[in-house]
Amino acid sequence: MLNPLDFSDKKILVTGASSGIGRATAIYLSKLGAQIIVSGRNEERLNETMLQLTGDNHQIIVIDLAKEEDLSRFFEQMVQDGTKLNGMVHCAGIPYVMPLQSLSRKRISEVMETNFYPFIELVRQYAKKKFSNGGSIVSISSILSVQPRAYETGYIASKAAMNAAVTSLAFELAKKEIRVNGVLAGNVMTEMVQETLKEYSNEENLNKVIEQSLLGLGEPNDIASVCAFLLSDMAKFITGRNMYADGGFL
Repeated sequence: MLNPLDFSDKKILVTGASSGIGRATAIYLSKLGAQIIVSGRNEERLNETMLQLTGDNHQIIVIDLAKEEDLSRFFEQMVQDGTKLNGMVHCAGIPYVMPLQSLSRKRISEVMETNFYPFIELVRQYAKKKFSNGGSIVSISSILSVQPRAYETGYIASKAAMNAAVTSLAFELAKKEIRVNGVLAGNVMTEMVQETLKEYSNEENLNKVIEQSLLGLGEPNDIASVCAFLLSDMAKFITGRNMYADGGFL
């Protein structure tokens, strides 16, 4: 029986897997049969994710991507069992709410060093033949990168840079049979979004943010399922695209 969402022969790296969309994606893919490598900065939280994964042979790698310029050793750890990667979902990132007058070059650099630069280095390493068998790369971006709002210039710029990189990298990596796509997530009720929403000064402004989506606030699994599609053979003719998963963001 045909099952294009059978991941039983796939090994997938999920960054930012200690919470939110990253954790949900790791759990979702494990239920489809994938062998998961969960990575993030917080070992305790990663262990909590591991306890929720279905199946065996999953792996934890604790790493702060923003502090590692060379990720080759990180990838060496992932393939030390002799099997290469078939896919990667990059979920690691931080929110950043700050008005223009407080947005210094240093603060913008901090956001880019967490939200954007590691993505490029991850893809650079993934694309090496010794680390992957072609496959699919998915980046988690934000709907705000194309429909911005005030006070989040640094965050929005980092995600817009990722969107552009997805398209360019897709051109470059197609010959290696690697597809590269992004997911523009809307307001999804993760810890990160909850922290961001706290920055809005009153309940009226908060409700306006929530009501921006026709379908209301999403759940992490709403994004995880889109990632699974893009990683699967159902999406084998899709690359260089930033797909909207925003609940009808207005």
